[in-house]
Amino acid sequence: LGKSLKTICDSAFRECVKLTGVVIPNNVTTIGSYVFYNCDALTEMIIPSQVTAINQYAFNDCDNLQSVTIGKRVTFIGERAFQSCDKLADVSIGTSVTGIGDFAFQECRSLTTITIPDSVTSIGDWAFRVCKSLTSITIPDSVTSIGSEAFGHCRLLHSIVIPDNVTSIGDGAFACCHLSS
Repeated sequence: LGKSLKTICDSAFRECVKLTGVVIPNNVTTIGSYVFYNCDALTEMIIPSQVTAINQYAFNDCDNLQSVTIGKRVTFIGERAFQSCDKLADVSIGTSVTGIGDFAFQECRSLTTITIPDSVTSIGDWAFRVCKSLTSITIPDSVTSIGSEAFGHCRLLHSIVIPDNVTSIGDGAFACCHLSS
């Protein structure tokens, strides 16, 4: 992709199932909806520091995506952005993210740990639901809202600390987890 590129519009690489890698130029500020939807051959993605938002379904259903680094200026991870990325095991969330959208990481079955940065104030509905390998999550004091089923069916999640600043926990937020504390 060219160095002068600023926006990757909706569905630009949608269902390019043999696309193995993309280097997003540092000038890109927007990753549209469905941009890499169902790009099954992608294994790693580095979101550059100039990107401010990852829109809905941007990387949804990228079955072989294993590692994602989210740049420091991204403020929001959109609805279903990484949903059903079965092999996604390593996620580094940038320190400007304030919200994790509904279903953002739902069914990322290989995700074992997640550290949510201090900038996040809300975790959306079903955000990490059915992350079957999730054993550890760090929720910072900045979080005030945990959505419905946000961590539902994360059966290996045995312990969670809910910060004092949380004012809302949605229906079934930790349903079917095997929590002991």
